Amino acid sequence: MFRVRVRSRVAFTLIELLVVIAIIAILIGLLLPAVQKVREAAARMKCTNNLKQLGLAAHNYHSAYEKFPYGMYRVQTPEFPADSAAGLGPAGQNPRFCLMYQLLPYIEQDALAKRWNNFDFNANSLDENGVSFGPGWYFLKQTVPTLACPSQPIGEHKSQPASGTPGLYALTSYYGCAGTRSYPRRATDRPALNQYRDGAFDQNRRTSVTSITDGTSNTLMFGERHYFDRVFDTSPVADDRIADWGWVWFGAQGDAFLGCSVKINFKLPANFDSLSAGEQTILFEDRINAFGSGHTGGANFTLADGSVRFLRDSISPTTLLYLGTRANGEVIGNDF
Repeated sequence: MFRVRVRSRVAFTLIELLVVIAIIAILIGLLLPAVQKVREAAARMKCTNNLKQLGLAAHNYHSAYEKFPYGMYRVQTPEFPADSAAGLGPAGQNPRFCLMYQLLPYIEQDALAKRWNNFDFNANSLDENGVSFGPGWYFLKQTVPTLACPSQPIGEHKSQPASGTPGLYALTSYYGCAGTRSYPRRATDRPALNQYRDGAFDQNRRTSVTSITDGTSNTLMFGERHYFDRVFDTSPVADDRIADWGWVWFGAQGDAFLGCSVKINFKLPANFDSLSAGEQTILFEDRINAFGSGHTGGANFTLADGSVRFLRDSISPTTLLYLGTRANGEVIGNDF
């Protein structure tokens, strides 16, 4: 008798291979969104912690000086003359510094703070041997982890002007709240910073807890700015970049605090270049003022009581404006 031998199959058919590939693709498609959600949740948690640390730092500063820090200190007459009560330097020497510099000792950066010379911005840093070093380049490029949100698109959180030293200017993801308006400082065709001065932080003036009569749980103190705006960064009319408005140690409007009269995550419209000059000016200034973030749907903020809230970019413009001011007596609803 003959035995029938059955030859075993040692390979997939083409159809089976395609089915396996399809299953793997489906699994990857299901996995990636989950990974991205976990990554974004971690970034938001880190960002929340950073803003919590800034809130605690501001209150520790208040405990030491009985006032919150200056939003920025820079003599620019006639709108912002020197604060003679500040006692920051001899006659003729006007310091120039920003919000975050004042908070350095309270976020475990005291050693960095001691390298700053308040009275000469053009030589405001020392090298490792304590010798004056160049036009402030050492300090201007120093990054601080607490000031960087993981969801920002800027590598190493540094910027540079169109022509200049690469990576010279360190950026911050976080800004103080100037109230209604933070930029420009002068009025052009509508009210500007020096006509409001109604937020938790101001130029050449410090506020206190008692001056926040709207309530510390109803007043914004810190918030985020997003450094992505394709139209702004590529427009020949704007001729600028958002990243060049975040030089944390520079001490200028647009680099230290933002305003709440612009919606969260506002960006320039696609037709910006075709608009009238007046419309372009308004939109440009609005973009400089705007809070925003790389998080989906809104941005993180620190309230004056030290708590951190995520505000949706769909928040009512009126509510956002009310949250931004410290003493206007507005009643804020429960929609934030």
